[in-house]
Amino acid sequence: MHRKFFNNPHLRFIEEPAEPAGGKADDSAPKPAEPAAKPEGEKPLGEPGLKALQAERERASKAEKEAADLRKQIEDAGKTAEQKAADALKAAQDSAAASSLKALQYEVAAEKGIDLKLASRLVGSTKEELESDADNLKTLVGARPTGPKPDPSQGGGSTASATGVSAGRDLFADRHPSKKK
Repeated sequence: MHRKFFNNPHLRFIEEPAEPAGGKADDSAPKPAEPAAKPEGEKPLGEPGLKALQAERERASKAEKEAADLRKQIEDAGKTAEQKAADALKAAQDSAAASSLKALQYEVAAEKGIDLKLASRLVGSTKEELESDADNLKTLVGARPTGPKPDPSQGGGSTASATGVSAGRDLFADRHPSKKK
């Protein structure tokens, strides 16, 4: 005789409580705002409206760029010739400093035997700092791998230095003495 599922003592039926979970609802809690009702004449944008909106956005972006350029021109117009020359001198000095650092990096990399592709990874502002960083980098990268070493047990070939048919005949005769007639 078998038991049906409703006779199973381990089966529980869950009934919905009379009150919502958590007790009574609190009326003082803020309710989410309802979306603003659309006026009767307002409809979603169609394709012409989307094109017009995109054109307006592009125009606004272009106007912002032009305004930024004009602000820059106004700032430059307010500068004296000495200020402009000072700015140009500072830019040239920065460029020269960057170039000399790059040259120093390559110089240290060449001295330490590091691949020149890794020279830009050296960090430091003085030659001593670059050299210590090069030593650290060299230990991390390791020595350059050499090619495979030749195996002396391979090869050896024949000892005959002559080539041709007669040399082959003589070699055969030396190796096979019973074939002589």
